[in-house]
Amino acid sequence: MAHAVFIHHGSYESIPDHASPGLRFLTRFFPAVDNLDPAPNPVSNFFDPNAPITIDNNPPNPAKSALPLLEVRSRHMSHFRHEVNIAWDMDLSNTLSSNGLKSNNIDQSSNPDERNDIEGPLKRTVMFEATSETIFKDDPDQLPIKIQEFNILELEGPNENELQVKEMRIYLEARPVQARAAALQMESAFGESQRETQLE
Repeated sequence: MAHAVFIHHGSYESIPDHASPGLRFLTRFFPAVDNLDPAPNPVSNFFDPNAPITIDNNPPNPAKSALPLLEVRSRHMSHFRHEVNIAWDMDLSNTLSSNGLKSNNIDQSSNPDERNDIEGPLKRTVMFEATSETIFKDDPDQLPIKIQEFNILELEGPNENELQVKEMRIYLEARPVQARAAALQMESAFGESQRETQLE
């Protein structure tokens, strides 16, 4: 059976109010993911605690173990943000009254909920290509490190407002961020060594 697919080109802030449920999920999800202060809007609210999170070919970790690492980013980062290039939302719900390809920048004249006439719990596969930007707090140059990402979110929920990530797969090239972190650590260690030498 063919599934309805909805496409959005551009930032998540530009996703319209009448977009499909999976795309609208991103408008709530990204502010939580990108926020270095998790207190007001914890990203854990968007995940099933046991949802496996897989990065590249590494073994998956449950969300309840992986997400706490995001809560300490403010110790090391002064800035973190995703700039979405394109996102897809595939409706996997059991009952659809229509199917085919829909694009946000071509046809958003009607409500996707009405087009799909979804009955029962929602089930969506949301994919997005994005550029993430990281700036380390102790970087004297405040140099933004940009890397390309491709993410797949498997979403389920009784209704749109209760959609949760049941599985997340992340594909990225993390070496530029790792290299900058290592360089800053070496600079810090060298500076500390120089100070100790001067004190002797």
